[in-house]
Formats: sequence, C-alpha cells, structure tokens
Amino acid sequence: MSDARYLSSTWFHPDLIVKLSSINGQGLFATEPLSAGTTIMVWGGTLYTRQELADIRAGKIKVAEFSYSFIEEDLLLAGPANGMDYYVNHSCDPSVWMADNVTVIARRDIAKGEEITGDYAVWEADQNYVLPPCTCGSTLCRKHVTGNDWMRPELQKRYAGHFLPYIARRIMRSQEKS
Repeated sequence: MSDARYLSSTWFHPDLIVKLSSINGQGLFATEPLSAGTTIMVWGGTLYTRQELADIRAGKIKVAEFSYSFIEEDLLLAGPANGMDYYVNHSCDPSVWMADNVTVIARRDIAKGEEITGDYAVWEADQNYVLPPCTCGSTLCRKHVTGNDWMRPELQKRYAGHFLPYIARRIMRSQEKS
C-alpha cells in the first residue's frame, strides 16, 4: 500500500557510490566528505504488514523481488532488490545510525572514500537473524551479529536515541521490567 508519509522510493545522498568492499562483497562509499548529522538516505518504498510479508514469502501475494526494512513492529518498507541501501555493510563501529524510522544519518564525520557502515543492531530486531561471522575489523568487533543485539546493554548505551523507534520502545519496555 502507498502512504503519503513515506517516499515512494529510497532517497540517497548524491555523494554515494557502490563499489567493492573489504568488509563484504560490495559496499556503499562516500565520494566526498560528509559531516556528522548529514542525511545519508531516507528509506522509501511500498508499505507492507508483517502478515503481507508472510503471504509474499508463501507465494500468496506476487510481487517483484525486493529488499525491505521494518519501520514499526508490524510495518515494513520494501524497495527494489539490490537498491543502494542493500549495500550498507555492518560494522561494530559504524559510520551511520538512525535519526527516525526512515532517516539514516552520519554518526560522525565520514571521509571521502570511506565505506558507509551501520551497526545492524539499530535497525534489525528479527530474533532469527544471524549475520555470518563479522569481518568489520573494528576494535569493537563482537564477531557474532544477531537480531537480538539491540538487547545488549553496551549497545543500548552507545546508540541511545538512534535505534529505530520501535526497537527503542522495546528497549524501554525491557528496562522498565528490570
């Protein structure tokens, strides 16, 4: 379904390019310096519910191949498969994080030629998600990345205010129970 609150397709900063990555396959890179706080991308696409995603996977709904990001517990935005957003590789010391449920911003200054990386903990909360062993090379590397990493207290502290809002609400609920 379309929704006027969201772009019909993902917007990308014009100073980005996809090329070979030392982290994994291909990555997204800055072609010019980008300052901390710069908007890197704004996710857009077609809005689906979690049930519609299950129906798509089961073949009950036919759609073109796509990649997606959950923006709320039961809502995801889906765009074309292998769009530029697909090439944001994981790093345990990322260059970007979330500003809201669709806006990815620079966490710090990003140098010309530097890879744009995100810690998947700020936007991935699928308990079944497991990244192959992490190869980010950061001194903060945790080696194993899962959809449960948002539960780690050190990451909650490091990325406070920059998780997807629905993940931030999960964190608040879990802290209230403690």
